[in-house]
Amino acid sequence: MSHPVCSCAEQVRKLTQQAPVMRREIKNLRQQMDGAIRAHKKQMSSLQSMLTDCKHEDKLQSVSKSPSEIKLLLEQGRIQTVPIGYISSCFAVKNGTPRQPTICSSSRATLKIEPSVFNNPEHSLVGLEQYSHIWIIFLFHKNGQMNYKAKVKPPRLNGQRVGVYSTRSPHRPNALGLTLAKLEGITGTTYLQD
Repeated sequence: MSHPVCSCAEQVRKLTQQAPVMRREIKNLRQQMDGAIRAHKKQMSSLQSMLTDCKHEDKLQSVSKSPSEIKLLLEQGRIQTVPIGYISSCFAVKNGTPRQPTICSSSRATLKIEPSVFNNPEHSLVGLEQYSHIWIIFLFHKNGQMNYKAKVKPPRLNGQRVGVYSTRSPHRPNALGLTLAKLEGITGTTYLQD
């Protein structure tokens, strides 16, 4: 018994007819994936916003602890802080920000005091205009991975490893920084710094 055999030309014709259908299906799948990705990003952004709001509320609640509770936490080595303000500058990302202030001496930044910290945040700045410089303690919040090592390789030491505390590395156990800034002026709850 012989089986009907399709010729190569017949198979090519069938595949040619199926190709536009497959292309449409692939296009539809890509559109569905793009839509799902957009929806996912929107949901993640919403969740992140909600988490940030919750963290901010938790920090504000932690400020209202009684003096005895605060004393106990300090004795246990558990320090809770609340940001008093936020700095904004022309440097939006870590890469490209100069390591030395003299490299980009014309850059400016502003620090805005958070109204949630004080009832009248502008009162906290009264008298500050009498000074030429201010010390700012800040958090390295854009370090990426919050990991750290006991020894680091500073860029100017050609690969030599030294202890993290002998460097200005932002990757530290507490990710705290200290800088001296020239005070340019005060406007309401914001002060300009050099």
